[in-house]
Amino acid sequence: MTLSTWIRQNAQLAGTKTMCCEGGCGSCVVAVRQTHPVTHQDVVYAANSCLVPVFGCHGWNITTVEGIGSQHEGYHPLQVLLASYNGSQCGYCSPGMVMNMYSLVENKAAGLTKQEIEQSFDGNICRCTGYRPILEAFKSIASDSGKKLKCQDIEDMLKDCLSDRNHIQKCDNSEKCKGCCLFKTRFTKSLQANNFSESILINSAVGKWYRATSKKDVFDILKTIGEETYKFVAGNTAQGVYKDEKLYQNFIDISCVPELKTFKISNEQLTLGLNLSLTELNLILQSCSSSPQFQYTAALADHISLIANLPVRNVATLAGNLCVKKLHPEFPSDLFVILETIGAQLLFELENEKVQSTSMVEFLSMDLSKVLLTHVILPPLDDTAYVVKTFKIMPRAKNAYAYVNAGFRFKVDKQTKYRVLEKPSIVFGGISSSFVHASETEKLIESLGSKGKGLLEEEVLKLALESLRNEIKPVPMPPAADPEYRAGLAVALFYKCMLGLSPQSVASQYRSGAISLSRPVSSSKRQYDTDKTVWPVNKPVTKVEAIYQCSGEAQYVDDMPELPGELHGALVLTSVAQGTITSIDPSQPLSMPGVVAFYTAKDIPGVNSFTSGFPDDEPVFCDGKVLYCGQPVGLVVAETQRLAERAATKVQIVYSDVTIPVLDMKQVIANSETARIVQQAEITSSSSSDAEEETVCVEGSVDLHGQYHLTMELQTCLCVPVEDGMDLYSSTQWMEHVHNAVSKVLAMPAHRINMKVRRLGGGYGAKLTRSTWVATQCAVAARLSNRPVRLVLNLQTNMEVMGKRYSCLTNYKADVNKSTGKIAHMEGNLYEDAGWSENDPVVEGTMTMLPSAYNASTWSVKGSIVKTDKASNTWCRSPGSAEAIGTIEVIMDNIACTIGLDPVQVRLANMVVSKSNPVPAMVEEWRKLTDYDSRLEEINKFNIENCWKQRGISLVPMTYKLFLASRYNAMVTIYAVDGTVAVSHGGVECGQGINTKVVQVCAYGLGIDMSLIQVKPTDILTSPNNEGTGGSVSSESVCYAVMECCKKLQARLEPIRKLLPADHSWQDLVQKAYSEQIKLNATYLFTLKDNVKDYDIFGVTVAEVEVDILTGQHQVTRVDILEDAGVSLSPEIDIGQVEGAFVMGLGYYTLENLEYSQQGALLTNRTWNYYPPGPLDIPIDFRIELRKNAPNPFGVLRSKATGEPPLCMSVAVPLAVCQALRLPASRTGADPYLKTFSTPLSPEKTFLACKNDISLYKYS
Repeated sequence: MTLSTWIRQNAQLAGTKTMCCEGGCGSCVVAVRQTHPVTHQDVVYAANSCLVPVFGCHGWNITTVEGIGSQHEGYHPLQVLLASYNGSQCGYCSPGMVMNMYSLVENKAAGLTKQEIEQSFDGNICRCTGYRPILEAFKSIASDSGKKLKCQDIEDMLKDCLSDRNHIQKCDNSEKCKGCCLFKTRFTKSLQANNFSESILINSAVGKWYRATSKKDVFDILKTIGEETYKFVAGNTAQGVYKDEKLYQNFIDISCVPELKTFKISNEQLTLGLNLSLTELNLILQSCSSSPQFQYTAALADHISLIANLPVRNVATLAGNLCVKKLHPEFPSDLFVILETIGAQLLFELENEKVQSTSMVEFLSMDLSKVLLTHVILPPLDDTAYVVKTFKIMPRAKNAYAYVNAGFRFKVDKQTKYRVLEKPSIVFGGISSSFVHASETEKLIESLGSKGKGLLEEEVLKLALESLRNEIKPVPMPPAADPEYRAGLAVALFYKCMLGLSPQSVASQYRSGAISLSRPVSSSKRQYDTDKTVWPVNKPVTKVEAIYQCSGEAQYVDDMPELPGELHGALVLTSVAQGTITSIDPSQPLSMPGVVAFYTAKDIPGVNSFTSGFPDDEPVFCDGKVLYCGQPVGLVVAETQRLAERAATKVQIVYSDVTIPVLDMKQVIANSETARIVQQAEITSSSSSDAEEETVCVEGSVDLHGQYHLTMELQTCLCVPVEDGMDLYSSTQWMEHVHNAVSKVLAMPAHRINMKVRRLGGGYGAKLTRSTWVATQCAVAARLSNRPVRLVLNLQTNMEVMGKRYSCLTNYKADVNKSTGKIAHMEGNLYEDAGWSENDPVVEGTMTMLPSAYNASTWSVKGSIVKTDKASNTWCRSPGSAEAIGTIEVIMDNIACTIGLDPVQVRLANMVVSKSNPVPAMVEEWRKLTDYDSRLEEINKFNIENCWKQRGISLVPMTYKLFLASRYNAMVTIYAVDGTVAVSHGGVECGQGINTKVVQVCAYGLGIDMSLIQVKPTDILTSPNNEGTGGSVSSESVCYAVMECCKKLQARLEPIRKLLPADHSWQDLVQKAYSEQIKLNATYLFTLKDNVKDYDIFGVTVAEVEVDILTGQHQVTRVDILEDAGVSLSPEIDIGQVEGAFVMGLGYYTLENLEYSQQGALLTNRTWNYYPPGPLDIPIDFRIELRKNAPNPFGVLRSKATGEPPLCMSVAVPLAVCQALRLPASRTGADPYLKTFSTPLSPEKTFLACKNDISLYKYS
């Protein structure tokens, strides 16, 4: 059992969340206080509780988010800070964020810098906020923040979070407080008085657990267990990388063996205990770098800071990391690479306690039976003679596997052009499972050195590069990067190392190649207007649930306490993509104690479809014909989640007629498979251009790949049989769809199904129709077993079962005016990959959005879906619109690139010219306010002067057509006893702030303070037949309904007001109305019959990037967004939506990649190979302004939606990268990337687009 499971199930502390269960997301972070076995001092650190075995926590003081603050005890300042900065949207990641920061503060209360804080959140994923407010909140307490927060400041912040200030942990003397007690620990009792040094033995159902406290203990235990199987346990983080399902008879915890956690430095060597955590190792290496013989350890420390993430590094050990490499040779271990580079030696002991040593390479083939790894020896490498450099190139800034990692060690004579004096060490990871040294190149360089040749000579560089190119032959290792990239990258890293030997000896235009991209502390700027005369509408306020989310008190479906007799479910999935199931054998799992049942399609009481009313019936469980790999076949239910998941893997399925699936829609299009291609929409040309205009033909393709939603809360449902039918709790955006489908699948009348939804931990479209699927599966099991059933799909199952964002391919050919870039005529075919069904359609929306701000009267474009043998794709944030606006903006840039015009000029030439289109004026305004032209001039100058670093800038406009949806309920109730107000509405709080806007509008409509209003969970009784929450329309629609309720109530109260004195209070009015028997409850249903209209949303974004041409990496240096929010209902909420949407789009365009095997299995199905943006991937300088003086005459209180449109403008980032690639591509004759644009524009694609050749790798 893991610590997170124990915390949630046994301790029933649901504030600690679980999502990835592999140490990759940070939602489960807790604070650990432990007595160090060597120093005997208390240490505090953040740990991923999902990886820590609960038996390994002996002697720990574990603090969860509930332990630092709550309504009852008072909130901790960190909880208040995060809430008040609106750093919590859906809130699912917030407890982990708080506890990560809490651990930092506890460990280093004084002197935390902004840089340290930012770098410490590399292991926390947030899909909602875009990270900016989270980082800003916590950086506000940094020693270099310039802010001097006092306890009084925190108390004042809480006013914006709660009406009751008693919920803050108050300072004893606020007047005299200088901030010294602001973050004083609540746990001052030292652990040193306790004796945690004793050995222990625990007999459990899964084996014996030993805790050793000395090397002697370890060998005594090994003797005791004899030939029984065993496993050493320390950090246990390897379990997050490779799931070890093997059953062991014994577990030996060696994490507190002091001999394995020591270090010693002398002139001859640096000895490090192999049970040091990577965080401890980092600090030791930094401290040792002050010694002349060990200055190189500073570079090693920098490299180690790139391994995994901080909570992992806090517990992961050297030995553990190296053993993962030994057991899984393909693992690109950074520790192995850097230790082998410097020639480190491993020490180990056998049962006879004899100390032996081995090289890193020899270690890989060692038999480790009854062997204890104890130390690693680092040699002295005097910096006057040795050069040591290491590199790690990965898909995002941190928390990712390396594409390629490398280490270089040279002993040189610096006076003779760095002539090599001994055999060098050139080590690469990520090439193949067996490749370690570039041996031939090492020999070559050694030979050249013996002949008096130095590394700084062009001849030596050329020969070494040619040797490396011939020697490095990466093998395919899906989902790892393409072998061509890994080969080219390895060679480029060698060149980068050479450039860094003596930069002053290198021509100025090449020097930038020696420097890796360096990220400074991020900054932000937010601007908007606010009109105090209409407050609380248009007032910048804190999200109403934020403090509950930051304290872990906010409840999600899986946080609901386990019920008596409750069962847990796990899906059984198909392992082929096309075929027929001939038999299913569940006998093995059903024989396991605790496994209760296995349900399949034949057990469903009603219809086997959760999509009635859609074009295709999607089966709840596969009915024999396999539609894609990962399709649910059935559901195992058992007494625990872990048991259900284990049992699900043991169901035996036999297939027949298995065929190779069609996974790539380009294959379908090329083969003209008309049965799979369905045209659904078309843009037809309505005018012709001037025939006398001289035109140029511009053609190309835009290939936008799919994207996984990555909601932090997984697909979840809890079904409880009750006297009147079933209580159903689903993490859904569309309650009506779930309700209807469950009714039909169970053949149960709808009025017997009770539903309630309080909040979701993120939605983004993933929980519109797909949540219905999970709900029907769960409901079938609950109905048939007549017991409560909880179904929480783990991350891998979520990713394999569920469809993603539609991928979109557009082939186009345009005749454009040679002098202006205006499109005279354009023909195109747009295709979107629907997966196996036509449900959740997007093509019509894509085609409607495609023109954006441009004149499409001369376009002829056909839009079609393409069916492939993958999961049915679904709506994802900005469905259709993101693909449409991304496509047309790439086309505009390709036109500009082809005919040599400025992209902004081409855009302006193609825009709709009318009084109703403000975009041209917005472009000119934003161009001026962001200094676009002067920055472009500086960028062009920089690019000419620097060969290996290039910068780019782009400007992207947007017209987003918002179409309203019908049927949104609201009910407003005033309680006579005290005048407080409860609101229930048909929208679902997914993190977008719908409840906050509802409270603001209700307070405005009734003329009362926001503190008197509370929003209740959405339920099927008060909001029946309600539309789903999506498309950015729900907040406004619900607010409209609430406003109408308030109008009804005000109309009823108006006659009562006339009976009261002029100075009457709200409570007086309510009491009088009550006594007069006035109905204090109102309902309203918003429909398209109301006084509303569809409207356009406008925006302009400028993005600037810097690209490392030798690696393909880039960083977003600055983004300026001008977003049209009308008169914002809640400016801070809307700013948060803009930031979050843009960063999600940044991931879509530059990071997130979906890879499939030839058999159709999703290979990128976890946090260690699917990479959304992290905190260090967002724009370094992030500036957002809500458009001023732009009221929306068609919106609720003149507002506009903000949840999805900003994502569409994130295409500005890859377009800026493309601009940065123009000069490098021109040097090699490569086609501009814009011509065959493809996402994600990752380092791999960026590097390959440049077609770097070693002939360009020079010193002068």
